[in-house]
Amino acid sequence: MLSVLQDLTVKRKKNELELVVAVCWAIWYSRNRLVFEGKDEDPKNSVARAIAMVESYRRIKVPNEQNSPGHSRISQLEWANPPKGCYKVNVDAPINVSNQKAGLGVVIRNSVGKVVAAAVQGTPYRGDVACMEAEAVLFGLQSAQQAAVSPIIIESDSKEVVDLSLKKKISKTEIEWKIAEIQANLENQNVSSLSYVPRNCNSIAHSIAKIALGFESQVFWLENFPEHIRCTLAKFIN
Repeated sequence: MLSVLQDLTVKRKKNELELVVAVCWAIWYSRNRLVFEGKDEDPKNSVARAIAMVESYRRIKVPNEQNSPGHSRISQLEWANPPKGCYKVNVDAPINVSNQKAGLGVVIRNSVGKVVAAAVQGTPYRGDVACMEAEAVLFGLQSAQQAAVSPIIIESDSKEVVDLSLKKKISKTEIEWKIAEIQANLENQNVSSLSYVPRNCNSIAHSIAKIALGFESQVFWLENFPEHIRCTLAKFIN
């Protein structure tokens, strides 16, 4: 493999070589997910992940490089219905430090504000709040796929994760791997926007995510919600 790469340095431009290396890494990453997690990925996701990693590398090498906004970020005082035909996916990840646990929560609503799906997942807290918030965004994307809704608008109250995902900020920490996965998913899903919203606009996801702290595995509901979930959702629905 090393000799192949050395040969490519002569025959290909530097930016092409960077992409080849990233694709090799993405194939290895997908292979490990299949072997160790049983997850068979679409090859398009591997390509998108490789492209995202190359872009991240180039932003770190040239920190002042101007990046296109990609998706819009909105500022609002309260939660607003998405445009007709669209769905909003609100996500959050509250932390219970004493138990070293995080809860991932997702609430999906249609253009009239009706909750069409919700999901929760308990997960170990890995010592980084932003990483947990990034996991919540990924969980939201996966839940939207499971609910078969599109186009979608993802809303998170983590400004850091949104800015990283929209390439408005760079990071050299391990969160960059999760951000690359978010970007790969955004490339392959019909997503209208990824937006930062203040906590008061994300209260419904926060409340559902707190419930997730009591769960050990992933649970997904499609309209048929249990009573305690229905009561929690009702507090935020007019």
